[in-house]
Amino acid sequence: MPNSSLFIPVILGTPRQGRQSEYVAKFIVEQVAARDRLETELIDIRDMAIATNDAGESLKDPQFSATIERADGLIIVTPEYNHGYPGLLKHVLDTCLKEYIHKAVGLCGVSAGSFGGTRVIQNLLPVMRELGLVTIFYDLNFSNVQKLFDQSGNLIDKPTYIRRMERFMDELVWMSTVLKYGRQEVSLEKKDHI
Repeated sequence: MPNSSLFIPVILGTPRQGRQSEYVAKFIVEQVAARDRLETELIDIRDMAIATNDAGESLKDPQFSATIERADGLIIVTPEYNHGYPGLLKHVLDTCLKEYIHKAVGLCGVSAGSFGGTRVIQNLLPVMRELGLVTIFYDLNFSNVQKLFDQSGNLIDKPTYIRRMERFMDELVWMSTVLKYGRQEVSLEKKDHI
């Protein structure tokens, strides 16, 4: 089991034009893809055709659902808007339920201010729990994001963020591996006990 590969997609949680979090998401995808035995892809909610005339699983996008079902873990990159998360991110996340159960998730907050999305991460924690995801204890924060990337979208202080990313990924890979083993090997069915 320890040598098996993991699929950990990255969800970019905002459709806004001019979003700085897109640079963060691309950096994270690059770092995940560079690791041995990890597969990833970018899920950009801007590209999803989700209706807004209903809510929940009735709006399930088959491709998103299949990707989440296949995932061993997730990374959510979200900007902080007015101390909260983007409404469309919540809308998209709510279209799946059983697909998330007992899977690891790492949260990455992005902010134009100095707190690096810490408040958005705090606001997402109860949502992750309710969806059945298991959050890792190490978050990534990108403060003053407008100053972190050059005009081409390249991270200026790459060594610092690579170190932070390594710690984050070590925990996410460990948790994803343990939970994958648990999903495959440990039954939750109740049995009659004598």
